Amino acid sequence: MAGEPHKIRQRRERERVLALSHLFDPDPENPGEICEATRNAPLPEGLSCRVDAAQEFLRFLKSEFSDVRRLAASALGKMAPEKPAAQTFLLSLAETAANDPHPQVRQYAAKAIGRYAENDMAALCLDKLKDMARDETAPNYVRSAAAETVAAIEEAAKRKASLAHQWCSRCRRIIGEAEYRDSVDRWGKPYCRHCSDERELEGKNFEATVENAKLRRTEGGTAVQSVGEKRIAEFLEQEDIAFLYDERFRIAEGELIRPDFYLPEFDLYIEYFGMDTPDYLARAEKKRILYQRAGKKLISLSYHDDAHLIETLREKLSRHFRIGEDGSRASLVPPPSAERNEPSPSPRNELSPSSRNELSPQAERNELSPSSRNELSPQAERNERSE
Repeated sequence: MAGEPHKIRQRRERERVLALSHLFDPDPENPGEICEATRNAPLPEGLSCRVDAAQEFLRFLKSEFSDVRRLAASALGKMAPEKPAAQTFLLSLAETAANDPHPQVRQYAAKAIGRYAENDMAALCLDKLKDMARDETAPNYVRSAAAETVAAIEEAAKRKASLAHQWCSRCRRIIGEAEYRDSVDRWGKPYCRHCSDERELEGKNFEATVENAKLRRTEGGTAVQSVGEKRIAEFLEQEDIAFLYDERFRIAEGELIRPDFYLPEFDLYIEYFGMDTPDYLARAEKKRILYQRAGKKLISLSYHDDAHLIETLREKLSRHFRIGEDGSRASLVPPPSAERNEPSPSPRNELSPSSRNELSPQAERNELSPSSRNELSPQAERNERSE
């Protein structure tokens, strides 16, 4: 019975730490955020706000019970998403990590500091953490926790240094960390707030210009910009091939693209290049490079193909799937070679008037397959198409 008060006190401290710690349970689907159900739970007795729990955790860091100290250190780490005033307890955590007699308490204190690696005060803990990482008498798990936290703090310091002198990619003004991150997340490039707003306005004006240019409608009701796009869209509608027109896609990290047509069933993109000005051709080539870099299948067409546009489109589609006739509808059967990407042609080859009369060896084999073979020789067949 003599030990009962001691055990009761330990149980009460433990229960209090756990009750406060549950205020900061992470969301299972988003570990960097507090669980919504926990966030909406009523506060335990004695707390006016959630971050006031930090003062109690600090008190429990000095508890005579090692399991209570360990729970308190862990709880201070769990508070990180709430962005508490970490300067009030980071140095106390570092002192615990360096000097607590229980190894697990030291381990959990070191890990908790790592949750605040972005905080400027974390750098003041580096000396103690480095000593812990080098201490050969400490258990490996303590040394590993200290080394990981040191690495996290040093990496955060490097990021801050790299962001200290970032420039707007448009006006070349120096921008802050918040401006840099917001603009890169939004546009893929660093902009100051003024240029970011300008970019947004330009985007809206461009959207309006594109929508106003969609003056032609297919029989299926799709609004398109050019005669060539209308012919392609109507062919796809007639063949009952599902497509999306002029939609945005993120085909690679940080790379947004707006293809003329996308065939979701085959993950296939179609671009119709209807002009030959230098700027337009440069943008066309940039688009091809983006597709190639992302490993996407692309069919390129141009106004040079207009005389045989549908025949050229049908032939290029046949490299990715077969189009067979069964009455008025097309039956689509993916061929064994459907995974093969169509090579991206150079602008000169793709947009030259003579390119529509030349068949690749693969296209020639497709033309002479048993399902489409007639009595013409390959040369006669090419001659007939050129006529």
